Amino acid sequence: MNNRLSICILLSLAILASGLAEAQGTYGTKVQAGDPDIGLPLSDFAPIPVPGAADPLWQNNFWISYWDLNANGLYDAQDVPYLQFGSSNVIQAQRIVRANNIRLAAWGSYPAGSYVKASDPDIGQQLNTVPPFAYALPSGFFTGFYYLNVAGTAGYDMEDPVYLKVLSNPLPIQLGTNDIRITGYANYPAGSRVSITDPDAGKGLSLFKFPAGFGNGGPTITTAGQIGTFMFFNANGNIATVPPNPAFSAIFDDGDVVYFHVGAGGAGAAVGPNDIRMF
Repeated sequence: MNNRLSICILLSLAILASGLAEAQGTYGTKVQAGDPDIGLPLSDFAPIPVPGAADPLWQNNFWISYWDLNANGLYDAQDVPYLQFGSSNVIQAQRIVRANNIRLAAWGSYPAGSYVKASDPDIGQQLNTVPPFAYALPSGFFTGFYYLNVAGTAGYDMEDPVYLKVLSNPLPIQLGTNDIRITGYANYPAGSRVSITDPDAGKGLSLFKFPAGFGNGGPTITTAGQIGTFMFFNANGNIATVPPNPAFSAIFDDGDVVYFHVGAGGAGAAVGPNDIRMF
């Protein structure tokens, strides 16, 4: 059985037993104390070349890009956003849908949180950049993962829902139309888009990290403000050859699963409470 499928089945059974919404499955759920994946070792995305890229692309380059499905040159409710591990912020021809990209919203029969397979019909589709700085989504520096501080405490808590902010507005950052729920909120599942009439629309958001450089794919740059990062469970145990790759570098490939890990990455990181399942 596919490693990713077996992990999802195991977690789905546990989540159903805990009373969480059946329709949501595992994607966008937060890890709770006692869950079966607590303690799984996590690996950093390493500077390993992406297979099939004409120019070197590295797995540790995180980008959120979108497929302009209706070809109107604007990000809107018809478009499909992807989380990519290994992409380019300047070479448009290299920014395409690749295997193991993660769909952050549903498309056709593929739900939010599904991983692209080599045989899927969206493989190879051109993904948009936005001139003049080639940002993947229209909000530039303000694209990224944010949380809604519903608990009202000083920091990110289990009760706080997480969003992908995709459309910019003046500070302070607020939820707007077509922002994407990474975790569920009320009756709205992970992967749903915010509408102007939704109860969370217009609410203020808190940043997981301070924007820096050209990082527009969520909390991917190490700064003093970072409290979360993307990591993965190396379910199939594949390790890159040395040289040319760094020693003991885990390869993100088919069967592995991604977490938004709260806390520092690096050696010894493990799945813990409040991490978010990106599968």
